[in-house]
Amino acid sequence: KAKKIWPSASQRASQGCVGQQLHRAHTPGLAYVRLTSLRRCDAAQEPQDCHRRLRCLACDAATSLRRQNDCSSTMKWLLALAAVVEAGLGPDCDPLDRKCTLPAPQREPCVWVGPHDGKWLRIVDREDIPKPCPPVGSASDHDQSIVYAAIASFRDSICPDTITNMFLRAKYPDRIRVAVIQQNLPEDLDCLEKYCDDARIAQNLPADAPCPRRGQISIKRFSSEEAKGPTWARAQDTDMLPDSAEFCLRTDSHMTFAQDWDTLQIQQWYDAQNEYAVLSTYVADSTNLNDDGSMRNVNGVWEVPHLCSIQWENGHVRNMQAKAARLLKKPKLTTLWAAGLSFSRCHAERTVPYDPYTPYIFWGEEFSRTARFFTHGYDIYTPPKTLIAHDYKHTQGDPTHFKWNGRGGPRLNRNQTIIKARDAANKRIWTLLGMPGGDPSMVSSLGKYGLGTKRSLDDLIAFTGINLRNRTVSGSGNSRCGNIDWVPWDCGGGGWAAQGLEHLHNSITPPKSLHDDLAREIWRGEQFVEKEAHEVVHEAEVVEHFIAKEARQLVAEARVVGSDIRHLEQRAAEHLPLPEDESLNLVTVLVGLFCLWTSYKACRAVFDRGNKANQKALGLPVAKEV
Repeated sequence: KAKKIWPSASQRASQGCVGQQLHRAHTPGLAYVRLTSLRRCDAAQEPQDCHRRLRCLACDAATSLRRQNDCSSTMKWLLALAAVVEAGLGPDCDPLDRKCTLPAPQREPCVWVGPHDGKWLRIVDREDIPKPCPPVGSASDHDQSIVYAAIASFRDSICPDTITNMFLRAKYPDRIRVAVIQQNLPEDLDCLEKYCDDARIAQNLPADAPCPRRGQISIKRFSSEEAKGPTWARAQDTDMLPDSAEFCLRTDSHMTFAQDWDTLQIQQWYDAQNEYAVLSTYVADSTNLNDDGSMRNVNGVWEVPHLCSIQWENGHVRNMQAKAARLLKKPKLTTLWAAGLSFSRCHAERTVPYDPYTPYIFWGEEFSRTARFFTHGYDIYTPPKTLIAHDYKHTQGDPTHFKWNGRGGPRLNRNQTIIKARDAANKRIWTLLGMPGGDPSMVSSLGKYGLGTKRSLDDLIAFTGINLRNRTVSGSGNSRCGNIDWVPWDCGGGGWAAQGLEHLHNSITPPKSLHDDLAREIWRGEQFVEKEAHEVVHEAEVVEHFIAKEARQLVAEARVVGSDIRHLEQRAAEHLPLPEDESLNLVTVLVGLFCLWTSYKACRAVFDRGNKANQKALGLPVAKEV
């Protein structure tokens, strides 16, 4: 087998000392590091097998050899690689080794994993693993779908510009709905009022004219002295989410937007091919967008921030500075969520609402929601292009800019009431994540703010590489920045009935104390309702199955009747010809009468719940008379 790929004499002569040394070695294992691989180590062209990493290492060695013209030392290194191959590496390794690092920049999708971990890593999609739940419809179906944007603002003078830019750059601004949680002092600019003033000036309207797009903006105003941190603030917009909203954006109050960002963001979401995708990352600087709103090709390779590594901060998982991804053709699956940019279908926000009972929390905010998203079946993706950017220059660089946990905010480490509330919030998050310092007996009290049931906490630990139980990180900490696989869960079962039951379960929140008689009785009542709901769901699934079965029978009968009608119509036409339109009307009337009769029969069988015979036929439980 090695002889088939061994270079000929003329080829060895043209390849210089490397080819000659390879030929003299007569080692079959060196076939894996033959000159064709050494000269062009391109994993996209090579077979995706266990030895690709060795070929790439050999490629680096050959490159070094050409520069130094040192055949002897490099050949010893190549022979050592061959010995490793011959020692039996192949049979026991991953058949799709995606850890082959390559020099940057490559003209293929890749991510930066750090100077100590191979630098740039090529993204390789596996075809032999389960795929996520596909999205409903397509991006073109949503030109008029409502896009809800939630913004939390703390004494931010750029908040009005964010709203202005959001409407100005949207392709369909009429569908945008904005919710602002404002935390200001009396002397601060009011976000909505300043936006209205600027919008009137831009449209040459008088000062007393109605505010443009006022009906698309809702706002809640709080004093910044009462501010309780980002998780508390963002939880205040839960009841502001309109029922008609289909896509939800969560972002900061000092942002700028690309032209047509609304349609492009929806298209990016669909490119993930996952109904439960959440696009999120640490947002790029506003310099990544041109002044006219067009996207800037950063470094000539469409470089975007890629969030994938963490560190420990005050006992919490803290997102580290974003790394980078290049030439992404679609959203890249990752392990971490960021509050500064989150875009998804709104069922994600409804299913995983912000926890209002975690005041004064900063570092634990993002990973706690990562865990809740993941266990509810949602997946986080890095967007392939920058459509929403952060105005870092006029926030962090502005001496008048205030921070909730810095200048202009509450004195977090001096107020004993705040310290006590923060300690309780820390304990709540550690309980959620099963971490030291939490209280396992409190898990049931988390209710709809707890983990989901689609994936387990152990699944989360394995997927992220973050061992929450002992606060460690597997590997180098960057092992999840590159190629990771979707964690399967059954997203096709249960139907509408199971979804309704899950919604009911999420809406039931245990009381903080069961010592209060009224609270205890209410809790017991809610548990009883949930138990009864399980039985109703079972009955509903039986009825749903029966309806599907009856529908199939009706379709078969309709085909037979339709065939008979056409046959009778043909025979009648031979004896009594009718105009073409009248013949069609006769068929329509006969089919309509038949459908009415069969529909009445099916509805009577399904919904006549008082008839025990029908209930037994459907397999439903029959109540006993008392």
